[in-house]
Amino acid sequence: MSILTEEVCFIRSEYYCIFFIKIIHLPENIQDSSAIRKYYSIIFNKIIAIARSFDAKIVKNLGDGLVFYFPKTNNSTDEAAFKDVIECGLTVIAARHIINTKLCEEKLPTVNYRISADYGKVEVARSITSPDNDLFGSPMNLCSKINAKAPANEMVIGDNLYQNIKTISYSDSLSFDFTNYYDFKQVGEYFWVGDNDGDRGSDSTSITNKDYQNNPYKIYTAEVNSSRKNIDDVLDQQCYPQQQEEEHSKNNNNIMIVDDEQDILITYKAILEEGGYNVKTFTNPYEVLLHFTQGNPMYYKLIILDIRIPNLNGLQLYHRLKAVYNDIKIVFLSALDAAKELVSMLPSTNSDDIIIRKPVEKEYLANRVKAELA
Repeated sequence: MSILTEEVCFIRSEYYCIFFIKIIHLPENIQDSSAIRKYYSIIFNKIIAIARSFDAKIVKNLGDGLVFYFPKTNNSTDEAAFKDVIECGLTVIAARHIINTKLCEEKLPTVNYRISADYGKVEVARSITSPDNDLFGSPMNLCSKINAKAPANEMVIGDNLYQNIKTISYSDSLSFDFTNYYDFKQVGEYFWVGDNDGDRGSDSTSITNKDYQNNPYKIYTAEVNSSRKNIDDVLDQQCYPQQQEEEHSKNNNNIMIVDDEQDILITYKAILEEGGYNVKTFTNPYEVLLHFTQGNPMYYKLIILDIRIPNLNGLQLYHRLKAVYNDIKIVFLSALDAAKELVSMLPSTNSDDIIIRKPVEKEYLANRVKAELA
């Protein structure tokens, strides 16, 4: 039957990672409807911007939560896609500090939320009233049910997602070791009630209503391995806008440089520190995200990114940092003539504004940074 003659038409089956965010303890002391709308828009707009920077797509707004899916995870061996799922969750958790700062500025209550994610087969559907796809199936239901297993402002993942990550980690072609970089700790079990065909997504084990009690569905928390954390200052989860504004005005010489070549970082850092700047350097883009989101994003006045960074290139990192804090000033380092390509992707800028070309002479770098921070 045609999609136009049915209220809902099921189009196809796919395997996707599903991502569920739920606000805890909705505010009861907001009476004004415009204030309520502002409260949700501040929270959800920031979360949606972050999710989109990780190539996620929103499925639905549940009032007190959001549901996303990650289209690239339909390839169960796509290492980068599954890494994005975990990084997206950790970035949203860390960005709560930024969200709460904005809420405080608007004299609104701060927010707490939980995140849950899992992987499995869903039915993709579309209704005649919406041009967007909707998803149905056990991963959607499970993400909703295991969400309460997450501590406040943390993330839990289901066993299917965990097992798929483990499978990728054991692959000979792996370029990123999930199990070395992240800590996954079992925090509970959910007794699975299977569909008639026993489908559990990527796990083909047959489970039916009759025998579900003997087949617990494991749940894990996901966080960055403590040995991988590279954070100098982690701020309190509560927000103090006046104090942050004062800190921002004082610390206007703070610069971050990201490049995978350690000798370049040492050279540039020495040049800029000689000019009186406070410089933090990184070779790993994922450590940049962790540091940026769990600290104060207003701390840095300028971030200098190499365009060609392994695992996550400079342009991808640019969009993710901007999704967290849009006002941060960022310029790119490049040994290639990438100006035209960048300008086409960032049409609101021009090549003189966004490119520092390698190799960089000492005097040029010092003068360019001085001009950027003027």
